[in-house]
Amino acid sequence: MIKVIKSGFLSTFQDMGRAGLTDIGLSHSGVMDEFSYLLANALLGDREKPCVEITFGNFEFEVMRDFSAAVCGIDGFVEINGKKEKINRTFKLKKGDLVKILPLKKGNFVYLCAKGGFDAPKKYGSCSVSVREKILSPIKDGDVLKLKNPEVIPHRYSKLSLQTDKTLELRVIFGHQQELFNKNEFLNRTFTLKSINRQGAVLEGGIKPEKSDIISEGISFGSIQIPSSGNPIILLKEHQTIGGYPKIGNVLPVDCFKLSQFRGGEIKFKEIDLETAKKEVIDFYSFFKKLYFTFYEMYH
Repeated sequence: MIKVIKSGFLSTFQDMGRAGLTDIGLSHSGVMDEFSYLLANALLGDREKPCVEITFGNFEFEVMRDFSAAVCGIDGFVEINGKKEKINRTFKLKKGDLVKILPLKKGNFVYLCAKGGFDAPKKYGSCSVSVREKILSPIKDGDVLKLKNPEVIPHRYSKLSLQTDKTLELRVIFGHQQELFNKNEFLNRTFTLKSINRQGAVLEGGIKPEKSDIISEGISFGSIQIPSSGNPIILLKEHQTIGGYPKIGNVLPVDCFKLSQFRGGEIKFKEIDLETAKKEVIDFYSFFKKLYFTFYEMYH
């Protein structure tokens, strides 16, 4: 178990989300950056166990029993009893340790995983907290978080991490409403990030559709809605399930993980065909199925 001393800006239990419930109006939810989440699980030899998703860092806790944990994200530091260590590795935590995940200087989210997973509450088939839909509750100061099957394992670390540059390139599959837009103008335009949260990212750039309202229809993770303002909205993990703005296309899901960690700068779009997009997604998840066999282990 761990006792939360400081929960930070927003910390929630998350997993891969709840699938198949959009027909009753529930978003998929789940971790914003699947790369960092799956990396933390793989370092521990686990697969898709519930984690704590920490927004902007600044999370502190006391260890109440021995176990191994992993912390992964773009970049950052963990402080254990005053000793500072880089993230994207495992840590052997002992009863009584005071652990601080320091404020993030890069990226928006960092993931705390425990060997065997956290014993998190579940609703609608998932442990994922949905703030917008008020499904389950965020973690608060003073909460005691239980562990499911804790173990202590050898130290492991990875040189891998999700990379984001000052200019973010997002690959897009154009959809059936593309005729409402000038595709070349869209691909040649440089956008900037205006705001981002778990529901979506709003960009500035001024690309207007020929028709600003359509009959509401189902929408998906990564959809690029463009209202009459001309500022694209890219839908992320807690997106609404229907929408009435025209959509030029869909951002490749694996690129949405980079977008979720993007703090600001220029954004460009690049067209990708459907078959290539399918292969990219299949390769992404196949990579993590075998990743845990390749980690360095430090026996100390």
